[in-house]
Amino acid sequence: MSRPDMSPPTLSVIVPVHDVQDHIGSCLESLKAQTLTDFEAIVVDDGSTDDSPARLRAAIGGDPRFRVVRQENRGLSGARNTGLDLARGAVIGFLDGDDRFAPEFLSRMMAALEESGADWVACGLRNIHSDGHCDSHSALHDAPALAAGDTPRLWPLEDWEQVIAHFPSAWNKLYRRDLIAGLRFDEGTWFEDHAFYLRAAARTRALLHLPEPLYWQTRGRAGQITGSDSERIFEQFPVLDRAAGIMAGPEKPGGDAALARLAHRLIWERSTQVRDPERRARFLATARDWLAARGLPSAPDMALPRDWALELAGGVALSLVLPWDGQAEPLADTLTSDLPPGSELLIVADDAATAQAGVGMARAAGVDGVRGLVAAEPGRGPGPARNAGLAAAAGALVVFVDAGDRLMPGVLAQWCEAMLRAEADMGLSQFRIGLREGHVHSGVHDAELFAELPAATGPLEMTPARALALHCHPSAKIFRRAFLLERDLQFGAGALECWPLVHGAALAAGRVLYFPWPGCESAEDDAGRSLWRSPVPATALGETLDACAALWPRLGDAPLPPGWQRRLWARALWEALTFGHRDRVARMRFLLSAAHQIRRRGLHRMQGPLDPYVSPRIEGLMRLWRSPGQPVASRGRAGQ
Repeated sequence: MSRPDMSPPTLSVIVPVHDVQDHIGSCLESLKAQTLTDFEAIVVDDGSTDDSPARLRAAIGGDPRFRVVRQENRGLSGARNTGLDLARGAVIGFLDGDDRFAPEFLSRMMAALEESGADWVACGLRNIHSDGHCDSHSALHDAPALAAGDTPRLWPLEDWEQVIAHFPSAWNKLYRRDLIAGLRFDEGTWFEDHAFYLRAAARTRALLHLPEPLYWQTRGRAGQITGSDSERIFEQFPVLDRAAGIMAGPEKPGGDAALARLAHRLIWERSTQVRDPERRARFLATARDWLAARGLPSAPDMALPRDWALELAGGVALSLVLPWDGQAEPLADTLTSDLPPGSELLIVADDAATAQAGVGMARAAGVDGVRGLVAAEPGRGPGPARNAGLAAAAGALVVFVDAGDRLMPGVLAQWCEAMLRAEADMGLSQFRIGLREGHVHSGVHDAELFAELPAATGPLEMTPARALALHCHPSAKIFRRAFLLERDLQFGAGALECWPLVHGAALAAGRVLYFPWPGCESAEDDAGRSLWRSPVPATALGETLDACAALWPRLGDAPLPPGWQRRLWARALWEALTFGHRDRVARMRFLLSAAHQIRRRGLHRMQGPLDPYVSPRIEGLMRLWRSPGQPVASRGRAGQ
């Protein structure tokens, strides 16, 4: 593998290294394992303070293709520039010290470059996350899922819009030396790839692209630039200034429109890592000022998330309302959920001390944008607490989560994006009964009413019968806040406190979305379901359902289905008997009271189907234990 100095290699690969001791060994092993062997590797140790120097030398062994250069720390740009100064190959590439090449990276890229005669070539990438899972990306912004089987394609770069469609990353490309002759990375800044890429693109009319994920990128490493929430995030704006200068040149048209799109994309990308509320507010203000000073549109294009567009305009996309009774363990479980940056969490308790204790727990767990509220009606349960949160919320969308439940990673961002793009009033999701494991509930009580639930996220046609068949677990729902306020929809107090709002919203909504995957996990232990498992008197069920009977018929244009009160009463009784903790005597008293409520309302005279899981015992109770079809004399009111 050795070659005399006078015989330059085909390829030069520059490997910058700084404090990546856990990755540099596998990085260099991937380079040694390349199926194309005619290359030189220039490994630049940029002042590492950990064990990287020893580990890189151990990985290299006696391989004569590798040259190690050690320098004082100059940053990633300085390390790459040192490599460029020393590189001898006719083609040059970059491999970051915490990443890897696929074994055929060099051979596939070089073969495509030679066959096409292109100035440079790029490939797709595989993201390898800290938890071990992987995903691939084409490295094209508008076509991330380009099939790996596609053939190489020569993408035109006739204008700046075409240029910014590609990832600017230095590392997923090979460059002919002539293309980048004299170019260097700007030192002393983060996000250095952008200007280098734009300057190279200004010199050529096309970029060859291989969709295969040949570059393997490590994601989520501590200290990684792209994942850092620090003051250096503001270095994005001088980088954009340099980009503006390059794109204003005569080489290509369309600089202004492309700059607007690029600026919004990069500002959004940086924002995804900024969680500190004060820093985030300053970053947003700086972004607005920068866009205004450049005369660029203040709103991003539709390709970027809608919650970001809302936040950039000064709004809040999401409020998460969480009633809390002071039990630490359920709250700690919920705080492991992933709240999107720029959202707010409202912890509502019966007193200020409990609310502030919850705020303290949230901040200690790394949750930002949290406020504590005192319920307007202390002591009346989570329903009035949720109403207080709804009244105080600032978000365009609102989720009411039970303490103890967990929202799945990334789910809130996905719900928000779908809701805002569809301009929906309500969204409902499947959910898992139990934390980490358990049965997945579809979110509906009777699937036969829905013919076939959607297999992908999208609109769910809602009829009155379907609206009243929804499961009312609040953590698996998202609402447009203005819609709830406009229709004066609120939670109840005491028994069935979610039913008035959830069923009412479904009856009144103009557009409902369905998310056919479990968006949350519901806590099923006693601490997480203490209120649900408390014995509820039959009279309390009657009070809530009577209030619903007065409200719901006015919410939609279509009449409620025949026998709907019978069906919901049976559901309420089944839940009360199945989950409420009662001894034998209390259970008998409940049944007698329930029978009285049924007779008084004439429910035993109604016809119509019940939910498929309702037991024969409940069905018999709804008939007052008479045989089906047997005449009934009743002094109660006729049912609705």
